Amino acid sequence: MRINSIGPSINLLNRNNKAAKTSKQVQPSFKAYTQEFRLPVQNNTGMKSVPEIIEHYNKDAQSVLANFKERAGKEGQFLNWINLPAEQLKTNDEGISHVDEIYEQAEQLKEQSGDYPLVVLGIGGSKHTNETLLNLSGVGNKGKVYFYSDIDSLSRSNFEEEIGGDLSKANYLVVSKSGTTFETKDAFIHFQDEIASKSEDDDEAELQKHFAIATDATATDKNLRGVIGDKNGEGNNFIKELYIHDDVGGRYSAFDDPGIFVLAYAGVDKDTTKAMLEGAQKMSEKAMDTDFTKNPEMKAAIFDSYSQENGYNITVNQAFGHVFEGGFENWAKQLYLESLKDFNFHAGKAPDSMHYASENHFKDDRRSSYNTIMTTMNLSKETDPNYTKYIGAIAQEYNQTTPLILEKLDVNKKGIDAETIGEYIQSKHFETIYKGMLRRETAGEAQDTVLPEVLQPNVEAYKKRFKEGEFKLEPGAGK
Repeated sequence: MRINSIGPSINLLNRNNKAAKTSKQVQPSFKAYTQEFRLPVQNNTGMKSVPEIIEHYNKDAQSVLANFKERAGKEGQFLNWINLPAEQLKTNDEGISHVDEIYEQAEQLKEQSGDYPLVVLGIGGSKHTNETLLNLSGVGNKGKVYFYSDIDSLSRSNFEEEIGGDLSKANYLVVSKSGTTFETKDAFIHFQDEIASKSEDDDEAELQKHFAIATDATATDKNLRGVIGDKNGEGNNFIKELYIHDDVGGRYSAFDDPGIFVLAYAGVDKDTTKAMLEGAQKMSEKAMDTDFTKNPEMKAAIFDSYSQENGYNITVNQAFGHVFEGGFENWAKQLYLESLKDFNFHAGKAPDSMHYASENHFKDDRRSSYNTIMTTMNLSKETDPNYTKYIGAIAQEYNQTTPLILEKLDVNKKGIDAETIGEYIQSKHFETIYKGMLRRETAGEAQDTVLPEVLQPNVEAYKKRFKEGEFKLEPGAGK
């Protein structure tokens, strides 16, 4: 089943609701993702409650939402991640979803080459999103999945030792829309050559059995899809019915084919992955609610504009727990920094990050410069009393001088609840874009033809030097 386009199937709820005037500051719960918004205790902003803030920004936020709705589902807006979870779950006439097909391909890769660890070759959103999903799910690495994005021989050598000293005893997922991303293509070529050099069997078809490839669905003479073809089992032994969907940027691609494939390969139950996607799609619907007390994404964007306009223009996101180890920090940074082009942002896995963050954050002359996001697990007070008190104490200290959003994610026995993961990740996608749009709206600036939050034109600046002259790069060069 191939999804060629993603239409505007969003349930646009509550078009005529007025901004609510409730005094509650705790965001209504969805499956198990809640937010609490707190104004600073030492509050000199002139606004004394969260409902007052929502009312203050309501007109601008309504304009942002109307503009966003007009873009949703349109080609070239790079917003097809909105309904991607629903499209992945959609079934064909035989009752088979694309999620089912991806899980089958993960098993096929193991069957045709061996049940080896999976090495994901990708960079940026192709890497951080997948790392984050694994860690939030409680799976982590645990010897099942590794990530590689380096280009030097020392890193390759050390990485080979890390996975056991034999690259032929691993399988690989190559993630690149074009298939020509330098870092990914370079590793792809080097690892193929290394496997071939140590194999007694020089049959190229056998070596291909170690690789699954996720790329653009459209084959051209310049991209990898044009080389590998469209159908598994035709022309070569690459697993290749994995796609990076049109108009889904890398940092918004957590629920695209590579992310689902990584979860499947790592042993995450299919029903768990489907629950994750269902949670994400529900959050897409809530993001369209014109009652902003019920819309966590726009409410967070409003709180951001309030913070920015009142001098709290440095954002600190602290995530408390081992499930946030690994990809979370880079995922959060890339989503915020690359989208908003705003470098007043810091993210870290706490408690570790508290040691260096606190020295800066709590200086007397800096305390009123920050707005804070604390991402925590919703753990039992009876079984985890220290965690509960620890979070409470830090939140109270931050909140003396800073606007604070306290996020709580429900857990299961291994990690974050699956549906909650979907809600949380998708909420952050919307929240990031709404922040940028609302900042422009309140400043009286026009919204661009394509939102800058989904583009990355400046990444190409240094890449131009790789294509010609003294710095021209050749993937696979060297040893």
